[in-house]
Amino acid sequence: MIKTSLKSVAVALTVLAAIMLILGIAESVGYVSAAVDDNLLRVSVVDLDGAPVHNAVVTVGEQSFFTDNRGMSPNIALGQLSNCYDSAVTEWGTVNLSVSKQGYTPAFVFHCVVYRSQMRTLTVRLYPLDDSELPYVCYVESPPDSYMRQLTK
Repeated sequence: MIKTSLKSVAVALTVLAAIMLILGIAESVGYVSAAVDDNLLRVSVVDLDGAPVHNAVVTVGEQSFFTDNRGMSPNIALGQLSNCYDSAVTEWGTVNLSVSKQGYTPAFVFHCVVYRSQMRTLTVRLYPLDDSELPYVCYVESPPDSYMRQLTK
């Protein structure tokens, strides 16, 4: 009777170990494929004091997203990246985006650098509307330092 109980426990532990191994492999494969295949952008929208701006509209290409209570957009999958500075460079690409919210001056970001298969978090500051004639704010991001250094060689 004790042998039967020990045998049942051993079988149960073996099955449990096999299930854990399969789940561990499945989880790591899914994680690796997501990290390798995705070019992701997440935008943090803040006001001039650094406070989050809720419900700002972040537009990238044809896609628009709203920021949450922390001023964060969801992860934005960019798909295939192109590089506006140099088409021969493939380890990073650039993307243009806009951010708008009622009561604030619209902001445009040109040439935001996103590295292939990585998540880029970008912070955009919005200026409150006032009596000035400022119709929009434009930010233009420079290429990575390593690229700029190659140009000066």
